[in-house]
Amino acid sequence: ASASASTMHGRKREPKEVKYSEKRVEAKKKKAKLYGQLSKQVHERCIGQKNFDEDSLMLSAKLLEMNCELYSLWNYRKEYLKPKLQGEEGEEGERRALVGKELKLVEAALQKNPKSYATWQHRKWVVAHKNLVDLKHELALCQMLLAVDERNFHCWSYRRYVVKLSETDPEDELEFTTEKILQNFSNYSSWHYRSALLPEVNKVTTLDELIKGDQGDAEKDEGKSKEQILPLHVLDQEFKLVKEAFFTEPEDQSSWLYHSWLMSHLTRGEDKFGATEVDKHVEEEITTCQEILEIEPDCKWPLLTLARLFELQARRASAGETKQQLKGKVKDLYNKLATLDVMRKGYYRDAAAAL
Repeated sequence: ASASASTMHGRKREPKEVKYSEKRVEAKKKKAKLYGQLSKQVHERCIGQKNFDEDSLMLSAKLLEMNCELYSLWNYRKEYLKPKLQGEEGEEGERRALVGKELKLVEAALQKNPKSYATWQHRKWVVAHKNLVDLKHELALCQMLLAVDERNFHCWSYRRYVVKLSETDPEDELEFTTEKILQNFSNYSSWHYRSALLPEVNKVTTLDELIKGDQGDAEKDEGKSKEQILPLHVLDQEFKLVKEAFFTEPEDQSSWLYHSWLMSHLTRGEDKFGATEVDKHVEEEITTCQEILEIEPDCKWPLLTLARLFELQARRASAGETKQQLKGKVKDLYNKLATLDVMRKGYYRDAAAAL
């Protein structure tokens, strides 16, 4: 309790006597006065008069370093840059210099506010001129920022954008997600990115698919695109990875949500894998949940996952005593969850009633 009270998102809280000291308050007043004067001048020159002289551009940059959420100023800078970057006038070296200068401004703004929507969007716009940008540097910047805050979804989104622009090998990115997940299993963005990369990496899994090439991707089935299922050996690898996360942090929901995504591939791939193989894997996942519950008997996520796995077995079982026994197990688990997770007891009761 004392640790959580003294920190916020991993950062130490300042004592009140320091945060609200006379010296600190006076410094903030001076900064606010300067900001007000600068803001008034910039809006008059840049937004009102649309001046694109060197002084106006410099002042807009200063204000954005102080407050990078001023999207009107980023748009003002776009108006200045667009004809210079897209036109034919001037040397390529000059255009590269302009882009480099703008990226440095954005980087300075992100160091102060790494989760600014307006700033990341502006960087995307600049980097879209990819012939004038070092995309490897952009990937390195993402790596640096994610080392500081691995959950910064703005940075993850930007990384995916740069990867697409640079045509980076998806397998390299998959390896990057493995690295980030092993550093911290509680990383929603890494798991999510992995779920997007795996189908891309495993597009071609048979000789027949390789021969069909792009034509195979264009096949339609009753007006719907052919749905891709991950190969069984890939699912096996992923179940192994997610199991490692379960035993390390059983209370963290990110890995359990990823497990649910893997299970959807397993069940949808029954025609490809065979019923026996699917049943075997379901049984293995049930065993994993039971092993975790032996250590953490009141842990919500393995209880919920176990309930859903038994529910899946009940749907697959033929009518009879086994089916009813499985439904009984599911109801018992939902009833236990309703006592442990009171805020969602209505959900668990509805789920039990729907059996």
